[in-house]
Amino acid sequence: MDNLVLQCRCGQVKGRAIKVDPADGTRVICYCKDCQSFAHALKAGAEVLDEQGGTDIYQLPPARLQIQQGLEHIRCLRLSEKGLYRWYAGCCNTPLCNSLAPRVPLIGLVHSFIADPEREAKLGPVRACVNLRGATGQIPKGKLDAAPARGYIGKIMLKIFGWKLSGQGRPNPLFSAKGEPVASPRILGPGEEI
Repeated sequence: MDNLVLQCRCGQVKGRAIKVDPADGTRVICYCKDCQSFAHALKAGAEVLDEQGGTDIYQLPPARLQIQQGLEHIRCLRLSEKGLYRWYAGCCNTPLCNSLAPRVPLIGLVHSFIADPEREAKLGPVRACVNLRGATGQIPKGKLDAAPARGYIGKIMLKIFGWKLSGQGRPNPLFSAKGEPVASPRILGPGEEI
């Protein structure tokens, strides 16, 4: 297992993901409209989204994410009151990651935060292309065949359950021990930008 270097565009927020292994985390491309809205709100669409509007995300448990510098620069957006917590670097608007409720041990690192030169080898191949209805263009058949969405939900639920049982939900660098986010979430209206 390897560590993964994390850094925002301007270098103010730095961290690492520890014990990264292609078999233990899950790499997905998400085509949902919310991921697209997040990227566009930060004016980072060209940097984050692929040709079909997908975001490359590596999912891991919170205990494996460490913020080593710049926690004070981390900001949070939500696209609705009950939406995902979407984290970004307020210093340069780099999308960092997303997370569910603090009690759910899952963080999705957005590839724009991954600064490791060996990223591809450490993360391994994309395992699933998900939320295909949100794609902005035709996804190549080869890409879909190599990373089918079928079975993804069951697999990630099993991982979340295993991470919860093994205590990998804590510490969570994005939430306090009481479950409060480290930055007050801003609810973003439709089409609103930062």
